[in-house]
Amino acid sequence: MKNGLWAGLSRRYRARLCQRMGERGAVMMLAVLFVMVVLTTSALVMTILLSQALPYRNNKENAQVGYAAESGLEVALSFLREAEASKDYKKLLPSTASNTGNASLDETFTTASDGSVLLNNAEVSNDVSATGVSSFTPDDISYRVQIGYYDDDPSSSPAKRLTSESELKNAKYAWVRSYGYINRYPNGRSAGTETSARRAMSAIYQFETASGDDSYVISTKGGRLGMGFYAAAPNNERRTNQPTWKEIASYDVDENGDPTGMVNYVNKPGSKNAADAMSNTITMNPANQTCMLATTKPVDKVETLDAMLDPNGKPVEGSALVILMQAHKKDSSSDDLYYTEQCKANGAYKDLNTWVYWKDDSIRPASNLTLCVTGADITHVGGGTAGAATLQKCGESYGPNYQNDYYTDPDKKAQQDEKNDPSSLLNKYQKWAFYNGFINAGYYNELDSVRDEANKYDASLPESQGYAVGGVQMQKKTRFQVLEVSNKANVGATIQYLSGGHWASNVDDAADLTPHFLMVSKWDYSLTDVKSWFDVNGDFEDATASFGQAGEAGYATKQIVNETSGFCISSSQDGFDAYTSTCRVGGGDFNPYCYHNTINGNPAQSSSDLHQIDYCGVSDSTKRKTDQAEYVEDTSSDGSGVNTQIWTMVNGSKRCYGFGGSGKFQLMECSAAPTFTRYNEKASDEHSKGTFQLNGQCLTEVYPGDKIDGNPSYSGRIDGHADVIMAKCGSSRDFLNREIKSQVWNASVNLGTGGSGGGVIYGGGSSTTLEPSSTKGYVTSKELNPSTIAW
Repeated sequence: MKNGLWAGLSRRYRARLCQRMGERGAVMMLAVLFVMVVLTTSALVMTILLSQALPYRNNKENAQVGYAAESGLEVALSFLREAEASKDYKKLLPSTASNTGNASLDETFTTASDGSVLLNNAEVSNDVSATGVSSFTPDDISYRVQIGYYDDDPSSSPAKRLTSESELKNAKYAWVRSYGYINRYPNGRSAGTETSARRAMSAIYQFETASGDDSYVISTKGGRLGMGFYAAAPNNERRTNQPTWKEIASYDVDENGDPTGMVNYVNKPGSKNAADAMSNTITMNPANQTCMLATTKPVDKVETLDAMLDPNGKPVEGSALVILMQAHKKDSSSDDLYYTEQCKANGAYKDLNTWVYWKDDSIRPASNLTLCVTGADITHVGGGTAGAATLQKCGESYGPNYQNDYYTDPDKKAQQDEKNDPSSLLNKYQKWAFYNGFINAGYYNELDSVRDEANKYDASLPESQGYAVGGVQMQKKTRFQVLEVSNKANVGATIQYLSGGHWASNVDDAADLTPHFLMVSKWDYSLTDVKSWFDVNGDFEDATASFGQAGEAGYATKQIVNETSGFCISSSQDGFDAYTSTCRVGGGDFNPYCYHNTINGNPAQSSSDLHQIDYCGVSDSTKRKTDQAEYVEDTSSDGSGVNTQIWTMVNGSKRCYGFGGSGKFQLMECSAAPTFTRYNEKASDEHSKGTFQLNGQCLTEVYPGDKIDGNPSYSGRIDGHADVIMAKCGSSRDFLNREIKSQVWNASVNLGTGGSGGGVIYGGGSSTTLEPSSTKGYVTSKELNPSTIAW
């Protein structure tokens, strides 16, 4: 360039300069002219370079802080996944409180005073975790992360931000905000001066929530899940004077392994004569058992079964609940009975007939755990039936499986929160205590004097949503609501006006396909109406069985409940015999077992103190809570097991469960009782989850007619109670040839796998790990205004 410029100038100007100034002057002028041109060109180039340098620098910094903000999103994602994987919603809020003035808390997830999670001043080059960092080379580029939790998607609908530990069980979404900085603390960390964020990123995280019917999978293995309304009680005098237990010679099975065709009774006629003698091959008469099905559409009037029950459908909001016998007559003039298609465990109607009594005392269809059996509100007062029970969206869950101190906190904060929450299962009339039947856990006393007295005794339990707590008192109008089975319902009848009752009538009265419906009684205090539900020695004892999961019964309530039957390890009043039987399930501050004498109208209780407890806590063997059982729980993170005995208290003395000389399950002196190995739900072996093992075998519940390896496994009992034995771990067959998982205890029902059971629940009542959600993780991500700091 230099030579070319000089040659051009020389050709154009040299001759004229030489004429005027001579040779030497021309050279000098050309040199000066060259220098001026070069300087001008350089200045132009420098101006261009300077004009580009600042945007380049800004673009570089902008990209760097964008990378920093994105790094914050990734770190937050790891934090949320780590907390979610723990299956403990409390880990969503770290125990350490935030303090932005404390440099030692930088790069550590903390909880801010507004209930959000804060990760402050994290360097891009550092490896951040929930507990701290491993420091590498420091860098001026840093980020800050804020996380807020919501009960719904905050980007598309009005959503409540959840700011306390007790609310986190309802968390379905997390809103993550990440801010990128350069030289955030230019005047030194201790000075606390910070520059504004250069860029910010926002993302919405969805927790693993099974949403919609298709996310729920029913195990094709069947299991002993189902509704337990019997036509005649199996464990009292009715078992001898009605055909509750029968010998069945053989039966055909269909392609799904369900019994099909005609019921082949050894002693005919099957539905009319008395029960057969108990033996190891006796079975519950299928004509004495029922199944409950959810209609696939809301119905006000009775329709044909085909119209109400679509085998290709699922339960929906507003579904009514149909009750059918598991065996029925095709011809009223004949004594022949046939297995009912709609009741088959693995058949076309399995999405409609499989139920669980969930860990929060709600009754839910296994094919859609977001729906709960719902009763009538408290405007329905008086005798008789309020109407049909229906399925409605489940409310919020409370109880010992959701708040560890639900029963032990002297201030009863969780119970108070439940009563004050209009969205709780209790206040949506979906929480059912169980004591010889399902009784709404909400109850109220209409007398102001009782309400005032209740507040004097326990001001932390105020009246809420119409309920008066502690108002269970003789002759003081404490009102209850119960689930009942209607009379037969002919096509065209209005379901609302069907009569209901605690069904324990003769089998022949029900042995056909005319449907019954699940009804709710009106809120009433009539002792005539409620006595049969609370009378331990009455004709209705065990007339209604609990079923899968058995509500809140479990370790937290000093009970051991079988996963699939919903029965609890129990013992006789004298403390010697042992078996499994219906659990006595509480429901908040209402425990029907405790108060049943008062409710029955025992004269000795006519002037009882408000909180007089008739049965609970009494060591007298005639009033002992017979389904109490305690043990040391396996708290290991990998389900590696813990050695423990199983014990209860009898007349103030500790006695342990074990096996006598003939192998009979019974209570004995603890010095002679076995020590089991307890494995929790995290055990790596699928057949060990939730088990009690001894010498390589599992504690197993068996019913009359059950088989293990094709051989009858029930023997030695003559009363029909389920027995407890040691058997090989794994599935066995029940009396209807269904594969059962009856060795699993105090473990959540796992409907999505064919293993031995186990499974855990995360989040609210409708959240479950049955099947991964396709939208787990970040569902939206976008640039955020860096000035957006406050929630």
